[in-house]
Amino acid sequence: MTAPSQRPQKLVAPDAVGGLIRAWLDDGDLLAIGGLFKQGRPMVLVREVIRSGRNRLKLVSSPGSGFDADLMIAAGCVAETFLPAVTLEDRMCPTFRSAVENGAITAHCVDALSIVGGYLAAANGVTFQPVAAWVGSDVPKHNPLIARIDCPFTGQPLYATQAIRPKLALLHAQEGDVYGNVRHLSTMTYADQMMARAAEKVIVSVDRIVDTETIVARPRETTIPCIYVDAIVEAAYGAHPTGSFPLYSIDEDHIEMYATLAEAARKGEAGADTALRAYLDRHVHHALTQQAYVESVGGAQRMKALEEEAASL
Repeated sequence: MTAPSQRPQKLVAPDAVGGLIRAWLDDGDLLAIGGLFKQGRPMVLVREVIRSGRNRLKLVSSPGSGFDADLMIAAGCVAETFLPAVTLEDRMCPTFRSAVENGAITAHCVDALSIVGGYLAAANGVTFQPVAAWVGSDVPKHNPLIARIDCPFTGQPLYATQAIRPKLALLHAQEGDVYGNVRHLSTMTYADQMMARAAEKVIVSVDRIVDTETIVARPRETTIPCIYVDAIVEAAYGAHPTGSFPLYSIDEDHIEMYATLAEAARKGEAGADTALRAYLDRHVHHALTQQAYVESVGGAQRMKALEEEAASL
């Protein structure tokens, strides 16, 4: 057994992440984004993808995505999506809607089961995952990930969803150590765990790095072990404006501000495209460090308010 002191450390400096993304992700590749709806999206890493200039990406996620996908589409990074649900929950994602309606991207008709099954197949090293639930439904008619098969044992009709093996998966969690052991402190981590096992390369942002002794002392709380992680980076508030419960809440005001800008651009209102570009410049292209980003969205005072909100829940 390798001694702990000889294990490779996977902690990387924040300014090295962009280089890793450019090395591990090419134009047109399949990119997986972790988290669920407005929780635990790896936004610090998403902004690095945008700054990397990668385009024509194919985007897959957990069954529920939203702000991150919309932002990447607004930045011109995405050509295709395999996303069962793209929503801000209280309103539609404006740029996603506009891009689908005008044909700027192809939004494939997939459901949650085909995505989860696809990750499971890749994680288990097989080419497909059999699914019985679609028999008798219209789901297979428009879902490009599904094929009809016959059970090799009974001859009964089944369907299979093909393995989904992203070139790169970007995930966010609350804690991790220098070796890449990851600990989510909230629930609904199943998709992140499967993405970590399915992807060729995995980068994880965490709100804080903790001592390995802390991880070892409570091994059952490790949600993604280091064997599935290629790089880990410490980025306080790295999920903002999505939440990282129980550390900080969703910044609904910021997401609403972005959505209002994007909706105005979708409707073609005067000056709206310029305003949306200005948002990207301020919060993505010109905020080259996480500290600069935090300052651009309200600084320590705003982060403290989100922490207090999470603590009160």
